[in-house]
Amino acid sequence: MDVNLSLAQVSSAAEGFELNFQAGFPVLELETPPSDDSPGGPTASFGMAAVEAVLRAGTLCLTGKADGMVTPPLSKESMHKAGYSFEGQTQIIGELCNSRRYGMLACNGNLKVLLATRHIALREVIERLEIGSVAKQIRIAHEAARGPLGLEKPRIALAGLNPHAGENGAFGNEERKVLKPAIARAKKEFGFQTAGPEVPDVVFADAVAGKWDVVVALYHDQGFIPLKFMGRKEAWTLFVGGDILRTSPMHGTAWDIARTGSADFKPFAHALERCIELAKGRISAPCSST
Repeated sequence: MDVNLSLAQVSSAAEGFELNFQAGFPVLELETPPSDDSPGGPTASFGMAAVEAVLRAGTLCLTGKADGMVTPPLSKESMHKAGYSFEGQTQIIGELCNSRRYGMLACNGNLKVLLATRHIALREVIERLEIGSVAKQIRIAHEAARGPLGLEKPRIALAGLNPHAGENGAFGNEERKVLKPAIARAKKEFGFQTAGPEVPDVVFADAVAGKWDVVVALYHDQGFIPLKFMGRKEAWTLFVGGDILRTSPMHGTAWDIARTGSADFKPFAHALERCIELAKGRISAPCSST
């Protein structure tokens, strides 16, 4: 798709917002030097620029100079090549907010999923499953449902880890030893009623059908496979647990089509529309760092 777009360098966000768009699309230059690397693959220079862009946009939001931010996908490999250990944009923004509990709510139609863990190895997911950490993620899910989603009494379910949610220990003990106690702790300490652990190959379809408002998934692909199976054009993510309103499309960097003009703009446009919608109503989650 051919796009005729003129750019206009500005020195501040305020100048950009005041600029007549007929004069060009306002752009804030990064301090990271322009890269000489060829597009179409991960490099340290791309990672450095991406992290700076996220930090600068987030700072504009925190200081009241912007109402929200929309981020394209960030290459984790590029970021790591640049020397950053962040597991993704959610961690960057969460630490920028100085929040002690934050997360990513992934949405596609009726299906809304809070990821208990995000970009880490599957083996590490199992090692990290502790009663306290899962109870914390349940709390984040309930707070997100009451904040950005505006639900007074959200119906939230925790997905099981093992086939058949363990079937009373027949296929693993994580449900009995970790997940059920985590649900009990979240209810006792925070007053949050949560269903589960639900059978993982059923709970997402039930949510699509309207039974659950939010599903807490235990690892990245457990939540993202059903979300992406529904199509990507209206799939988006929302940062929750801090003072920054941030949305993003739910797709990767697509190195294979870089500079070909064949990328579909609709997922990013949908994420932008959701950000504008939330900013107008300011139905964003309050900072949950205290």
